[in-house]
Amino acid sequence: MAALPVLPPHGARRRQRRRLWLVVAVLGLASAALALHRIERLPAPIPPPAPAPSRPTTLGLPADARVLIFAAHPDDETVALGGLIYRLVHAGTRVQVVFITNGDGYEQAAEEEFNLRKPTDDDYVALGELRQQEAVAATRRLGLKQHDVKFLGFPDGGLAELWRAHWSRTRPYTSPYTREDNPPYPGAVDPDADYDGMDLTSVIARVLEDFRPTVIIIPHPYDRHPDHVHTTYFVTEAVQHLQGRGVLPQTLKVLTYLVHFPSWPAKRGPFFDRFLPLGTLADTTWEETELTPEELAAKRAALEEYKSQLEVMNGFLRSFLCRNEIFATLNSAVLAAIASVH
Repeated sequence: MAALPVLPPHGARRRQRRRLWLVVAVLGLASAALALHRIERLPAPIPPPAPAPSRPTTLGLPADARVLIFAAHPDDETVALGGLIYRLVHAGTRVQVVFITNGDGYEQAAEEEFNLRKPTDDDYVALGELRQQEAVAATRRLGLKQHDVKFLGFPDGGLAELWRAHWSRTRPYTSPYTREDNPPYPGAVDPDADYDGMDLTSVIARVLEDFRPTVIIIPHPYDRHPDHVHTTYFVTEAVQHLQGRGVLPQTLKVLTYLVHFPSWPAKRGPFFDRFLPLGTLADTTWEETELTPEELAAKRAALEEYKSQLEVMNGFLRSFLCRNEIFATLNSAVLAAIASVH
């Protein structure tokens, strides 16, 4: 028979247990410190809760508006404000849509679209080209001509890095998906621009100066997608620079839209067919517009053009097909704080 193990005395076992708990506690503190370090490195802090909003006011735009819309990825413009775009274009309002990235870094979409197990850099570029074609088709459904749609071709999933770590032209960024360090897409506004924050700000400023908008519509800076957040950061930086030079008016109206946020789109039964404002979004005042059946039908038709995205996000994207669209104006101090970073 094998000998039984000899147990240490009771006091020794108690000391062993205390040492074990001490190790666990130290590891727990280290884990907490690491988590805190990660939180501190997030590009956009989660804002504090705000009180429940009152009923949104009716969206108002200035007379003879010139509306410039910025989207981080193809499809953002349609899900967030496709109905409004259709209305404005058919009312004779000048509208342009600017896509900061081509959405080329969406691995699941590349796998589904091309039936691949591991996409290559060429596959990601092909995805970006496809999404550009889808965007042209979708915005045409909303009434826009191809010259009203601008593609910058900057790195999907990389805008936060351009803002934080690759601002200078001496430190260009390389996309981990396409392996490119400048826009690889036909018709890019500036194909020679490098993937750095200064070049992206300059390209956006050029688009703003050429179009001279009286209204800009951008992602909400508290959106949870880093590309959406930093689209707004870069546009705000360029706007403030041009306002300082007198190129853009101080009265420029800035509207924001939300795509990625917990419990968004916010709706209520029994029909779940209307956007509701969120009370958890700080520094925000809500405005809404009712869509006619024709405007909603055009928005639905535009969304159908994004076949590569419906394959992977069908339910989420279709949840934006509501009878109204909702926008947010921000406390001006928020935009001023963004513009003061660089």
